[in-house]
Amino acid sequence: MRYGIVIPVHNEADHIEIFLSRFLDEIPPRVRAVLEEVILVENGSLDDTAGACRRLSEKRTDLVRWFSVDRPSYGEAIKQGMLACRGDYLSILEVDFLVPDFVARSIELFEAGQARFVLASKRHPESVDRRPFKRRMLTLMFNWILNTLVGYPGSDTHGLKSIQTSLAKQLCALAETTDEVFQTEIVLLAWRLGHRIEELPIRIEEKRPGPVSITCRLPKVLDMIRQLRRSLKRFPPRQGWSV
Repeated sequence: MRYGIVIPVHNEADHIEIFLSRFLDEIPPRVRAVLEEVILVENGSLDDTAGACRRLSEKRTDLVRWFSVDRPSYGEAIKQGMLACRGDYLSILEVDFLVPDFVARSIELFEAGQARFVLASKRHPESVDRRPFKRRMLTLMFNWILNTLVGYPGSDTHGLKSIQTSLAKQLCALAETTDEVFQTEIVLLAWRLGHRIEELPIRIEEKRPGPVSITCRLPKVLDMIRQLRRSLKRFPPRQGWSV
């Protein structure tokens, strides 16, 4: 197995070098044995994030590579990172949420042939979610809407993800959305195509305020649902959908 990690990076000049160096020092031997690349995708930063990514790649030429996309877009950064991945499987992590255990558990599932798509669900019964109350309620509301209006049976779509690379690239080709909606669309597309979404528990505590306020997110929810429903209309419902 060859493994890749994709990390979207936006305005993280003060954190990325410290956080990623710490993460690479902490990864367990079973991850280190298969990890082929860590891809940093800088997207439209206004600080020296690109310089920090370059310094990391120069320090770890054996493992770290980076490139930029020309606009600030979380979804586009993830998409281009997945398309660039050379490994057999990949994980999508966050700069302030680099979790070696999630990667290790994903690798266990992949090696056992038990999954092609793994998601760290904040609403898994065993998860510990210590984010502010409003952010937890937004997650609950968004996934309730997905369940009600789209029929998705899973507990979360926004979270760390691990995917077989061939499936990830197929989902990129099928996706119609970009930006924030993209990460939910690839989950729903995988589900609608009949792939089981294996959910893992996660422990999460907000280390800093989110980049987008809740008041900015709420008006976008209905438009996101409209885009997602339009995308899913291309694929007829199947019996026995599962997560």
